[in-house]
Amino acid sequence: MELALDRLDAHDLDRALLLATLCAELVYGALERRQALADEALTIAQASGDDAVIVRVLHRVFLPLDVPFLLDESLARIADAMERAERLDDPVLRFWAADSRAPAAARSGDVEEMRRCIEIKTAVAEQLDQPTLRWVATYGRAWRAQIEGDNDLAEQLATDALQIGTESGQPDASTFFGVQFGYVSYQRGTLGELVPMLEQMMAEAPDIADVSRGSLALAHAEAGRLDDARRVLEEFAATDFDLPVDGNWSLGMISYALAASAVGDPRYAAPVFDRLEPWADQWATGGLSTSGPLTIFLGGLATVLGRYDDADGYFARAAESTARTGAKCSAALTDQLWGQMLAERNAPGDLDRARDLLTKAQTVAATNGYANVERRATEALQRLA
Repeated sequence: MELALDRLDAHDLDRALLLATLCAELVYGALERRQALADEALTIAQASGDDAVIVRVLHRVFLPLDVPFLLDESLARIADAMERAERLDDPVLRFWAADSRAPAAARSGDVEEMRRCIEIKTAVAEQLDQPTLRWVATYGRAWRAQIEGDNDLAEQLATDALQIGTESGQPDASTFFGVQFGYVSYQRGTLGELVPMLEQMMAEAPDIADVSRGSLALAHAEAGRLDDARRVLEEFAATDFDLPVDGNWSLGMISYALAASAVGDPRYAAPVFDRLEPWADQWATGGLSTSGPLTIFLGGLATVLGRYDDADGYFARAAESTARTGAKCSAALTDQLWGQMLAERNAPGDLDRARDLLTKAQTVAATNGYANVERRATEALQRLA
């Protein structure tokens, strides 16, 4: 690609597309270089006024720049792509514009817009019956089901996507399935059983090994192996709690946040809190899975730090967001963590509020098969009794 770029005129539209493609291929490279490639590609494309090229460039540079502190810019760019695709009445361009719009909307907490974009992709995929489009639309539907807390449907759709992707030669099909199955397992409370799979993913996909290592810490914590979780957290501390700045950053960080909350050690909770707090209004998402509003995990970390009033505020915001969007598992987790915090704070009226929240979490978790949330809520209620 770099050799081809050296031979293309500075204003050639093929140069814009090639720059955008190189940016996409460097999705796990240095952010500064990705930004420079995207800026040059967009400058050439926009100067041409060619809507089709502009949409293609905007789609290709979206994922490499899908990081928390560029969210507003990403939302504006993808809104522009959607408008141009609709104007062109090109179903494939509309599909890819919606494909980029969905994770940006989810990161901003606009789950309804995310659902709308997935419906657009599904309709186009059904219309054109093209394998790549069917694969992308199907794992998008699995992602939506996971957010809604329907684990059986999420697993079925993820499995369907794996079959479509494998049969059509998609090189990322098994990795994408592994990510989605991992989140279904987390919601079911069986993530601890996937330690071998996570270790294999770290070996086979080194570009996302840092994020997989966070999932490994969480898997140990979910299985009650707190010494193993602490060991992985200590390895993270040795990196100064640094994760590569890419689209998986927030998901990796909240895995470490949950592990730190389970271990209950402020040495890990404080640095992770400081890195997440600037993005408290966003949701943790990576385009394949979404773990809910960051306020859930900030509330858990604030509890470990003894900042109970701050935790109360974060959990209240998380409860509003998860109720508004119908994110059932995230809502149950919020109530469980919130109830535990209130029981620990034990201010006037806290125990009654804690009992109500924990009972609600227990009921929703039992109904939907969120085993660890149900178990922890039950144990907390028994301690209150």
